[in-house]
Amino acid sequence: MKKNKFLILLIIFVIVFIIYTFKIMPPKKIYKINIIEQINDYALIEDFNDNLNNKYWSIINRGNNYNNELQYYSPQNIAIKNGILEIEAREEVIDNHQYTSGALTTKGKFEFLYGKIIFKAKPAIGQGLLTAIWLLPADDSSYPEIDIIEVLGNNPNEIWTGVHYLDNNSLLKRDFVNNTNNHNFLIYEFQWDENEITCYMNNQLIYKTQTAIPKKKMYLVINLAVGGDWPGKPKNNILPSKFLIDYVIVIPKENNI
Repeated sequence: MKKNKFLILLIIFVIVFIIYTFKIMPPKKIYKINIIEQINDYALIEDFNDNLNNKYWSIINRGNNYNNELQYYSPQNIAIKNGILEIEAREEVIDNHQYTSGALTTKGKFEFLYGKIIFKAKPAIGQGLLTAIWLLPADDSSYPEIDIIEVLGNNPNEIWTGVHYLDNNSLLKRDFVNNTNNHNFLIYEFQWDENEITCYMNNQLIYKTQTAIPKKKMYLVINLAVGGDWPGKPKNNILPSKFLIDYVIVIPKENNI
């Protein structure tokens, strides 16, 4: 009888262990399109295992922000640790700004027309923070703007994706959706074609549009904003907070770079 009880307990333990193991396993790196077949000689591949590749990236150092944001973008707020890019928002004073954070861009170094962007990232948490990976025109115009992901720190389980654009009357419009995530490291696959934009999160379609597709070269921006019109002012004791990026792969359409 005791042996039977022991066997039952052992079986229950094994089942619980298997369920727990699968639950904590990170998402498999399975892509909708085999990226090995898609990569060309023009691709940007950054796994952050070494120092930031200056061939592609520039770190922003400035305090004049958009949308009434409060941060000073400082190179000191960007670090690479254990193969992860860390962008940290802090409560500290630089040049009359009460907060600091980090931003990097491929402007002037890696600009392209159409292609695929794949990255693995985890947004920052905290009221008043805005995690973003987005595209801006290389010709310095303000629009169109493609926001691949935007995540408010007070609701890190919600991701916004979409396009800001000007209509035929030069009125600002937008085509946006929001989706739920689990606030963890997630894999995003963004595809920008001549007639359509799609975005996948962990291999699930979260955004698709044929509206106002940009027809000009663009560059990539990765940043963590503090305060501003949308996130609002940070609350006490939320900082420091980090935006983490495991890798970034940009595969432009051939000869469009």
